Amino acid sequence: MSSTPITLIKLRLFSASLLVGLLSLSGCVQPSGDKVEEKDLASFKSGEDYLRQGRHDQALNSFLRVIESTAVAPESHLYAGQLYLDHAKDPVLAIYHFREYLKFNPTSRQAPLVRELIDTAKKEFARTFPANLFDAELERMDMLDVIEQKDEEILSLKKELARIKAETNSLSIRLQEAQSRTPAYTAPEAPVVSQQRRVQPLPRSNLVGGSQAAPSSTGDSTATYTVVAGDNLVKISRKVYGTPNRFKDIFEANRDVMPNMNTLSVGMKLKIP
Repeated sequence: MSSTPITLIKLRLFSASLLVGLLSLSGCVQPSGDKVEEKDLASFKSGEDYLRQGRHDQALNSFLRVIESTAVAPESHLYAGQLYLDHAKDPVLAIYHFREYLKFNPTSRQAPLVRELIDTAKKEFARTFPANLFDAELERMDMLDVIEQKDEEILSLKKELARIKAETNSLSIRLQEAQSRTPAYTAPEAPVVSQQRRVQPLPRSNLVGGSQAAPSSTGDSTATYTVVAGDNLVKISRKVYGTPNRFKDIFEANRDVMPNMNTLSVGMKLKIP
């Protein structure tokens, strides 16, 4: 009978020691919520090793495994984008991974370079189209750049115009207040002295927007340009005027031979206004 309490005490001591052991073991296990750095993963290290060995397919597969296993993997996205662009020749997937990198690191030192790589991938994707469509796409990109530049200039001019209007309204109010406080005064009429002065016209080279030297000219004042292979209106504007912004002027001056902006042919003579 006396052994029963002793047995119970031993069981309680064993249970307590077992509980302490379990708690100590649980402290050694990493909680599931801890953040895992992608560079510490074995797949990431394997991908870098494969890159150094020039084994690009294996490297790409390793970085893709990192992307699948962790939610935050910007460096793996960057590696994958470069491999898709340079070796797999898949610009669409390259653009996707470059954008994923920028989503995580939009202000990093590499961000400007990644944006340039996205533009390169877009152009590589455009090269998969037929040649005439590729030229039209490049011309469209140049036109979009011109439009964006003009939009910024217009916005700046609108802000300046709003500032001038505000100043004009303020000056008008102050003038009316000053006139209301000043007694009416009529100045004596002064003798009118008229003198004619002949104004010499400015030379054409001094006029704002004056045309620059063109490749060839006819007998009259209108210059001409002969279309060569690879030309489009934006390129011709850049050659003739030094800026792509005047492509529309060239088109308007040659509507008699150009139904639209893409109807150029080698040897065509264009009038340059």
